[in-house]
Amino acid sequence: MAKLPVSRRRFGGTIAIGIVALAGCADDPDDADDGEDVTDDSADEEPPADDNGDEEPPADDSDDEEEDDDEADDDSETEGMVRAVHGSPDAPNVDVYFDDELTLEDVPFRTVSDYLTVPASAYDVVITAAGDEDTVVYDDTVDIEADSAVTLVALGELEDDSFEVRGFEDDVSAVDDDEARVKVIHASPDAPNIDIVPEGSDDPLFADLAFGEASESETVPSDTYELEVRAAGEEDAVETFSVELDGATAYSAFAMGYLDPESAPVDEPLDLTVAVDTEDE
Repeated sequence: MAKLPVSRRRFGGTIAIGIVALAGCADDPDDADDGEDVTDDSADEEPPADDNGDEEPPADDSDDEEEDDDEADDDSETEGMVRAVHGSPDAPNVDVYFDDELTLEDVPFRTVSDYLTVPASAYDVVITAAGDEDTVVYDDTVDIEADSAVTLVALGELEDDSFEVRGFEDDVSAVDDDEARVKVIHASPDAPNIDIVPEGSDDPLFADLAFGEASESETVPSDTYELEVRAAGEEDAVETFSVELDGATAYSAFAMGYLDPESAPVDEPLDLTVAVDTEDE
């Protein structure tokens, strides 16, 4: 089970932040060597006066600070977050391009990337075989809306031309200290609709989840859970996964791989990869 931290990195149209450096003036070491007293008369100078003879007040930088704060607020309202998941078990490692910029390189199956913070816009997303720009497996436009968090999941199989990319919106709002929020994405191409049931319970936490779909988010007490994956409506588990859910944290769990890897194009068994959507920092 992989638990990946959220890292809000920027690419393309990166916001520049101005930094003002204040440097002090040092005495000239040559003067000191001559044994002469080096004095600073500036302390005796009177501050400049205005036309009425009054002393001019020191410059007020508050307006500049307010403008910087306003710009930061504007940035947050015009940006979104996006991450990518390689969930196609028979696809090779891939490179991901946003508007012709190589953004994720040599990504293997089961990888959940960190979030990228980007200006809200429509992006041309291209996925190719790693290191081979001519082998394109996906090329489409993806809209990233302001103040949103989206996960792009590569689903299906190359062998039967079912490979596609679907976007799922993530809830990155705060979670109470003693609770965890979790949703599940069904990305196992040979599995039927599934139920996710806590071990020892008859009530599914997530019921009748179809391939290529995401469940609704559920909030549960923070704890370690043994989660059974069952064919929808059945009582027997086909797999059981131990999942530790910390408080004040939201998760997405990706069911990836083959339920029957021996009959599949590649030997990639079903597993549950758990990634952090947001956490109390």
